Amino acid sequence: MQIENVKKSSIFKFLISGIVIGIILAAVAVGAYHQSGDARFCGSCHSMKPVHQQWKTSNHHQYTCTECHLPDTHIIGQVAYKTQAGINDLIHETARDYPVAIGLSDRARQIVNGNCVRCHASTIASTPMTQGGADCIKCHRYLVHGRGNDQGGIKIEK
Repeated sequence: MQIENVKKSSIFKFLISGIVIGIILAAVAVGAYHQSGDARFCGSCHSMKPVHQQWKTSNHHQYTCTECHLPDTHIIGQVAYKTQAGINDLIHETARDYPVAIGLSDRARQIVNGNCVRCHASTIASTPMTQGGADCIKCHRYLVHGRGNDQGGIKIEK
C-alpha cells in the first residue's frame, strides 16, 4: 500500500513538473515570437539598418515589419514563414554575403503585395488592381523604405 502511494506521489510530481516546464517554454516561445517582430529587432542587423532608418521616417512607420512582411494567415503559417525567413536572414547576416541591393523573393513579394491590397482595399476598389495579380511594389517600391540604399547589402571594410 505504501509503495502504491509513493508511485502515485512520484507520478504526480513528475506530471506537475512537466506542466510547469511546458508553461515556461510556451511563455518563452510566445515572448520570443513577439520580440522578433519588433522593428528594433529587425533593424538591429547590419544589412537592415538603412531600410529600418528609412521606414522610421515613412508614412508607414506606425506598422510593424511583420504587418507587411508576414503572410496574412493563421499563426502556424506565420510562425513557419517567420522561422524560414529568419533562418535565411541569419545565415546571410552571419556569412556577411547579402547582395548589394537586397530584394524580395517571389514569395516575399506575394506576401507584401497581399498585405498592401488588404490594407488599401477601399483605395483600390475601383481600379484594375482588384482583378488579381496586383503588383503594388512595381510602382511603389520606394514608398516605405526609400531609395537610399540601392547599393546596400553589407559592406566589408578592408
